[in-house]
Amino acid sequence: MRRNMISNGFRTAAALLLAPLALACAGDAGEHAESDAEGAQEAPEAAEAAESAGTPEGVITDLREMTFAEELAVDLDAMEETDSGLFIQVLQGGSGPPAGYGDEMGVHYTVWLPNGSKVDSSHDHDPPEPYPLILGSTSLIDGWVEGVTGMRMGERRKLVLPYDLAYGTEGRPPAIPAYSPLVFEVELADHIPAGEG
Repeated sequence: MRRNMISNGFRTAAALLLAPLALACAGDAGEHAESDAEGAQEAPEAAEAAESAGTPEGVITDLREMTFAEELAVDLDAMEETDSGLFIQVLQGGSGPPAGYGDEMGVHYTVWLPNGSKVDSSHDHDPPEPYPLILGSTSLIDGWVEGVTGMRMGERRKLVLPYDLAYGTEGRPPAIPAYSPLVFEVELADHIPAGEG
């Protein structure tokens, strides 16, 4: 029953549920239509360009120098840092196969700015449905794609995205300022491996 719900209603649900996150975080989806591989290659180039152009005075780009709101419970030393600079902490293990390219997923999420201001949460939507996506083909920020890849059903993770894996030097005003890292808590609520839907 659940598999049919995801498969048959996936595109409709995606259209309905993508709108709030797109408005709050993603801005113009057309700007993010490149493949995940292209986006991953562009992120380091964008960071290098920002560094060569000079970061505005007072902007902290090194996550280890940043102060996070106490209620976010961010402990970078307890997290795994990936080669891209993303920090991942598994809060609760899951079961089943790991999520990979082409898989249909439903992910509950909450996203905050480092100061603790909540930007958006799937739990606050009406109804509070998981965010539907097809990993590798749904337009998402690079740090989110990297952070949810490999998750198992029921797994919960905390992700700390540096600005260049989030919305970069431009941000997504007014919700997300320029050069802003993001803190996510994500939970894999639905998962259909590619080819099984």
